[in-house]
Amino acid sequence: MRRLLLLLLGVPAFAAAQDRCLRHAIDAADTGFALQGQIVVTALGADGRGDTQVLAPPGQAKLKGDEGFRIASITKTFVAATVLKLWEEGRIDLEAPIARWLPGSWTRKLADDGYRPSQIEVRHLLGHTSGLADHAQAEQFIAAIKADPSIEWSRARDIDRLVEWTDPVAAPGEKFSYSDTGYVLLGAIVEEITGQDLPDAVRTQLGLDRLGLENTYWERYEPTKGRRRAHQVFEGQDTYTWNPSLDLFGGGGLVASTQDVARFFDALLQGRVFSKPETLQRMLSKEGLPDGSPYRLGVFDYDLKGARGIGHSGFWGTLVMRDAISGRTIAGAVTDRADYPKLHKLAGDYIRTAAGPDAEAAGCR
Repeated sequence: MRRLLLLLLGVPAFAAAQDRCLRHAIDAADTGFALQGQIVVTALGADGRGDTQVLAPPGQAKLKGDEGFRIASITKTFVAATVLKLWEEGRIDLEAPIARWLPGSWTRKLADDGYRPSQIEVRHLLGHTSGLADHAQAEQFIAAIKADPSIEWSRARDIDRLVEWTDPVAAPGEKFSYSDTGYVLLGAIVEEITGQDLPDAVRTQLGLDRLGLENTYWERYEPTKGRRRAHQVFEGQDTYTWNPSLDLFGGGGLVASTQDVARFFDALLQGRVFSKPETLQRMLSKEGLPDGSPYRLGVFDYDLKGARGIGHSGFWGTLVMRDAISGRTIAGAVTDRADYPKLHKLAGDYIRTAAGPDAEAAGCR
């Protein structure tokens, strides 16, 4: 009766998901109501079968569901996995200082600003415990982009702005403090070790083609794959034409469909990306991290009040989580960042149900 009443009032309804667990989460989250834009969500069961749903308000032409999105910080998991692949091959020491691989001009600027490049280790960058602030979270960064979305950024520019706009937040290893700049440095370290551009190193080290990620590519550096990239709105502005260099060097950079994001995290967290099980264990370990840190080495450990989801989110409104108990993964993206809380609720409901005592009744087992 409630659903019928909502339909009569003009509230959008959506085709029932084939995945009963996803349908249950959509119903529980009421995600479709009062959307500003659209939500594309993909659920991947333990058997590998996927279901993608597009939630859209009335009057909007629905996306097909396989569009690419700028996944922003979800790229960090790909970069971290690349570093860990190099570690399992003996090509990088996670306890080594980052000054070993970075240009002297960068380390001198960091040192002059109060940082300790000779004491910041690779693992500190991976776990956001380096003490680095974040150029991308500085008020001046967003203001500069809004003033001129076409501005060209580079790693050197990111570091200059970090030094100009911020100060160190802690000593290395002391506390968790999220830093895009730290992953920009990791990208440079990967390039120095492999002799490859970061997009090539990520693709080859992780075997993205072998994993069947047909709609995943590094913007600007690789050919566009799959359907045209979706428009993504931030504070009422369509960011489709914003210069990708604002988030291109390891903190972000990848474009992918929600299906590919789900597939990658499923493969990664099942141990099908690394050659040795110890590498995944290291990625997910609390070893060497401050107490209470929500982050591991390239992934968040989400506390969902009774369940845990391992995954990551991205600035434009992208999210992925996997439940180890049921083996289910959910990935989603919004076309308007204002709808991200609805996506987060939907994903959380999905993981909680899949891991909970009512999983079988909800069709999650």
